[in-house]
Amino acid sequence: MRTKQILMLLPVFAVCASPAFANYFSNPRIGMNLNVGSAPNPKPARLPQSFTVVETTSVTPAVPVPVAAAPLIAPVQRPVELFMVFFDFDKSNLSGDMRQIVSKAVTAAQRNGAVRIIVTGHTDTVGTNSYNQALSERRALAVKSEMVRLGVRDAEIVTVGRSFSEPLIATGPGVREPQNRRAVIDISNPAVAELD
Repeated sequence: MRTKQILMLLPVFAVCASPAFANYFSNPRIGMNLNVGSAPNPKPARLPQSFTVVETTSVTPAVPVPVAAAPLIAPVQRPVELFMVFFDFDKSNLSGDMRQIVSKAVTAAQRNGAVRIIVTGHTDTVGTNSYNQALSERRALAVKSEMVRLGVRDAEIVTVGRSFSEPLIATGPGVREPQNRRAVIDISNPAVAELD
């Protein structure tokens, strides 16, 4: 039994010990030169002469795309209009000046017809993230309520709170920065058609 196993493995040992097998470990493309057997591997200086790679490319003339192949309906995206509403420290109620800005945003939304409105609330870096998240959401909802009061449909407005994660003015923690206490009204027309 043992003799049969040795006889079966003998050809494998013979192949592994041959010089040809030693060159199997030589890879001139990556500079690997591993000499396992008795056959010498080529020196790196001689590699360009002994291993030459010829790459061929075929040039295909450019074929103009016919006009009929272009999509018939292209998405039409009108420019975005942004309005910023600022708040006092730790407040979410709108002052008189800020109500006028919301009124201008409502006028722009009504002028453009079908619109997509996103109101994003922000805070400065004073306080915890969880407290500021709730405050940023209250600020966005205060702007939405004013827009609805002025005639925009509730379903057209999406509100988002970002806490202090997207400051207008970069500051360190615990800084009262008035420009970071804001809500951004993003008004745009949705695409007329969307291609998949």
